[in-house]
Amino acid sequence: MNKPSCQVVTYDFNGLLAALTGTRAKAWKSQNGPDTRCGVDYYYAHSSGKEAYINIDQGHFTVSVDGETVFSGDPTDDPKLKRFVSEQ
Repeated sequence: MNKPSCQVVTYDFNGLLAALTGTRAKAWKSQNGPDTRCGVDYYYAHSSGKEAYINIDQGHFTVSVDGETVFSGDPTDDPKLKRFVSEQ
């Protein structure tokens, strides 16, 4: 019996945020935040006080830092960002 395959995708959000903002990955820490009920939400805070919000909805990423969108799209399509996505 053939079972459907499953693909596991992991993201290095700290590295992604560091690449987008010119900061260090270790300075970003995961935070709790509200659920927008649209996709999956991730919240991060930087040691400098910056706040980041990552939303993934149907494979489309929106990354905002301090309310300003710094990336929109699929990071695997971006040569600078695809290294922060691991597919197994």
